[in-house]
Amino acid sequence: MDRETFLIRGRRWLPGVWFPVAVFSIWRVAQAAVIFRFGGNSVDVSKYYDGAHYLRILHLGYGTPRRMMPSHAFFPGLPWLASPMHWLTGSDAATVLIITTLTALVAFIALWGVAREWIGERSARLAVVLFALFPSSLFLWTFYSESLFVALGAGAVWADRRGRHWLAIACFAALSTTRSIGIVVPVVIVLVRVVRARGIDKWAVGYLAAGAAGLGAVLVTMKIQLGDAFAFMHVQKDWGRTLAWPWRSVIQGVQNLEPRAGTVMVPSLIARNLDLWCVGIVIVGIGWMIVSKRPKFPVEAWLLGIAMIALPLFSSVLASFNRFTLADWVLFPAYASLINRLPGRWRQISLVAVVVVCVLVGYALLGRFTAKRFIG
Repeated sequence: MDRETFLIRGRRWLPGVWFPVAVFSIWRVAQAAVIFRFGGNSVDVSKYYDGAHYLRILHLGYGTPRRMMPSHAFFPGLPWLASPMHWLTGSDAATVLIITTLTALVAFIALWGVAREWIGERSARLAVVLFALFPSSLFLWTFYSESLFVALGAGAVWADRRGRHWLAIACFAALSTTRSIGIVVPVVIVLVRVVRARGIDKWAVGYLAAGAAGLGAVLVTMKIQLGDAFAFMHVQKDWGRTLAWPWRSVIQGVQNLEPRAGTVMVPSLIARNLDLWCVGIVIVGIGWMIVSKRPKFPVEAWLLGIAMIALPLFSSVLASFNRFTLADWVLFPAYASLINRLPGRWRQISLVAVVVVCVLVGYALLGRFTAKRFIG
């Protein structure tokens, strides 16, 4: 059976949204099995590192901050979403399992949907597979903000492309409560919309208002509970992060390969290497979206790619860059279209290479994370 026949049959048995659902299901079971292989379970492991901070916000809000690395460095969108589920179940484990499963599933579907709008069904399917294969995709089932960020960001762009403006407004408002860079997504979409229309319409105003409302809710919450609306900015030094030129973060990433004693936020060696590789992955992916003519990506695709990665790249610390690259979800449609443009034999070789490398690196990262070795 040749490749085209395989694709046709795949569309017949897994039409439309069933494809990302199937990929998500296989990915989730496989990740849980590997965690079990390393002696853990995905519910407990999902609470490590940032997961513990989000759980603290869920239970205590920002009112009782820790002295070092306090939880108000993190936005409350995920705990706010989880609060009703925790009230219903009374269980951290059930809340984490249900919320992370649902947000990750929606992230897979939303990525597929917006990729299909941009570059067609065939590349959209490959984008979802690459999303699942990416080594740091483990952060999609941890109690981190990544899956919710992707679900809402890709969902908002997809809704806008489909003319579902009220849904886009709801997504933009919620997105701005998940991470500080969430506000850049509606800003980019509005900017492109205004340029294309050569004017400001009601939906442009609505998108900006929604993003501002979500961010405003976070700022008000921090002002009430901490007395400082911008407290999240003032504690970044605890993680060793300050604004810096991008080459400084790359240099710091190279230094992390052999870190000095006392260096803040040093991940395991496999993650240090991945962080450096991700710099190139970002540059090539965004570059391809800019120069590609067939398919031709819409302007918002590469603008979003730049906007969502700019802050992590203009940082004094490269650690966690593999996770930020995962959250820059436009890269997966970019690489899907790039691979599909290769000649037949080269396309097959590249797909095999991507699968092998991603599976091996992902397996190593899962092992390190299960053993509580910081990776992102």
